[in-house]
Amino acid sequence: MLFLDGRDDMAAWAEAQPLESEPGRHWEYSTATSVILADIAARALTPSSDPVLRRNAVADYLRSRLFEPIGMKSALCEFDRSGTLIGGSLIHATARDWAKFGEFLRNGGAVKGAQLVPRAWIQFMASPNPRNPGYGAQTWLNRPQADSGKAEFPGAPRDVFAAQGHLGQYVVVAPRQKLTVVRLGRTDEDKLLPVRERIARIIALYAP
Repeated sequence: MLFLDGRDDMAAWAEAQPLESEPGRHWEYSTATSVILADIAARALTPSSDPVLRRNAVADYLRSRLFEPIGMKSALCEFDRSGTLIGGSLIHATARDWAKFGEFLRNGGAVKGAQLVPRAWIQFMASPNPRNPGYGAQTWLNRPQADSGKAEFPGAPRDVFAAQGHLGQYVVVAPRQKLTVVRLGRTDEDKLLPVRERIARIIALYAP
């Protein structure tokens, strides 16, 4: 999808794939699902199929309704050739700006007293999935994962949740500690446990 047959229209490629199981019966992380959601969002913002108009509609919405209000001046999103946001990856920002995003989530979708996203939606994002208690709505939760039975950040509180990027990029939100931890870097998947353990130790330094 990202680099070969689907790269020009990732959502169309993802939507054309056969179902592996009936919806709601099985959980499996899928970046393609995030791309489909990005396509749905673009269709909600513009009826046009013109790639430039689609890209501009989404980029303008994110800039005016999210990035600028919370102060993410460095945020840069990438789109495929059809004008669809590459959901699930390729949104770039500095560590400080990702921390602003984490604090925005920690404050229930509000910034400087303005409620940008309904608080109930943030609560939904941090609520366990029926098929995997360790995953919410596009958000990783610090609860036992369906595949491993282990929490993402061993020793950290259960209410911790995170946005997780490729090869060890994390925006970790600890609500009771009033803390957001950002880690940008590159670590192979089989060596990430020590990274997650150290993030949990950082969280433990801050009393609820």
